[in-house]
Amino acid sequence: MEKIIRKRKNKRALLEAAMFMSSNPLDMKRLVRILRTDIGRIEGMLQDLETSLDSEDRGIRLIKSKEGYQLKVKTPYLNSVRGLARFQDLRRGLLKVLAIIAYKQPITQSDIVKIIGNRTYEYVKILVNKGLIKAIKTGRTRALVLTNEFAEYFGLDSLEEAQSLFQGLDIKKLEQEVKEEDISN
Repeated sequence: MEKIIRKRKNKRALLEAAMFMSSNPLDMKRLVRILRTDIGRIEGMLQDLETSLDSEDRGIRLIKSKEGYQLKVKTPYLNSVRGLARFQDLRRGLLKVLAIIAYKQPITQSDIVKIIGNRTYEYVKILVNKGLIKAIKTGRTRALVLTNEFAEYFGLDSLEEAQSLFQGLDIKKLEQEVKEEDISN
């Protein structure tokens, strides 16, 4: 009996470890492969984990989306730990371009070139490679839109929340700052 209980706890620990290590949601099929157990048991473990994380003294929460399950930082703690995130290496210019895209999306690459110049091409390439934006060919230019990775990085439940991040933002001032930064680099 003790061995069964220990095995069950190990599965729960493995579930937590998998959720912690994955930067993307894990679907049930993948969880079955990792945990080597049936869907019913996994659903029970997920429910236990969610209940445990709902406590006020926990800093993360379990999110269920159409892509699967994922651990995210609870909103009250985001600002304090955001600097630890994996894209903290984004230069100020990249972050500003990302803010412009988020605020105005969909926006064409040619519109951003008009705002900040040829550095746009480098910025867009980096942001696409990091998975934060998607560039969709439209005629002779590309439409730039945010990806789900953007929402995950900023701790949003959906892309629709992105514009709310930038409410009150002086977009003209931001565009000018990016332009000036481009000239000085």
